[in-house]
Amino acid sequence: MKDFLIFTSAGDSANIKQWFVSERKNYDIWVTNYSSTSLLNKEFSDHYNERKGSKFQNLKHIFETERELLSHYKAIMVLDDDIIISPQSLSRLFTTLVEFDLWMLHPAFSKFGRISHQITARQLSTKLRYTNYIEVGCPIFRTDKLFDFLSVYESSMSSCYGLDYWFSHHFGLNVEDKYAISDRDYCINPYEQFKSSNGREINSLNSPAEREGMWEDIKQRMGIDNFKSREYSRLSNPLLKRVTSLPRFTAEVVFSFLLESLIAFKQKFKS
Repeated sequence: MKDFLIFTSAGDSANIKQWFVSERKNYDIWVTNYSSTSLLNKEFSDHYNERKGSKFQNLKHIFETERELLSHYKAIMVLDDDIIISPQSLSRLFTTLVEFDLWMLHPAFSKFGRISHQITARQLSTKLRYTNYIEVGCPIFRTDKLFDFLSVYESSMSSCYGLDYWFSHHFGLNVEDKYAISDRDYCINPYEQFKSSNGREINSLNSPAEREGMWEDIKQRMGIDNFKSREYSRLSNPLLKRVTSLPRFTAEVVFSFLLESLIAFKQKFKS
């Protein structure tokens, strides 16, 4: 058993093989297969089960049934199944969380993929940024903190929509040095247009309107506000690292601009 764990609730668009291939990784992988294909991605897992449901619904079930097993891990990453990221980056993210005594850590998102919140976009000049916000797509939690959150999370909420605001509300909105975004070790959140499946798989569980409704119910009962994300402080990248990273970073920016322009043009043409 490794020191750390990646949990993913996986379907037909899963990218788990990439995370699994390295023998030098410092983490195990738990796959909950929610698809209709039995044993899908089992060969890329250290722990495996099959269960319908959303990511945190399925994690809550494991928390309730296999808590002792989970407690052996120092930190747990709750990773969307389609995220593109190398085993080297994944391993470094875990060691970063421990090194900086963080409660939550999230890899920044490359502009080669979707970015829903600008604060999560990869920055060239920094390697780590302390924030008040961690997105739900691929957070790493110190295990005791994850257990704390799962103890209040309601599995009837079959959506991850809004959970990123719930994390910080639960652990404390004024904590300035325990939540961070890593710009050194970042990932790609693939555009739907480049995925093999048609449409977002989450829509097979519930519609966007239903997800918003569930979140509004939780917000009212828990007294949660959609606070404005902010950055408290940052650790800078060495100059040499910035220079060597500049060509790829520039390519990301250009790609993002061209793709967004193309999407906007198509939408305008359709209308």
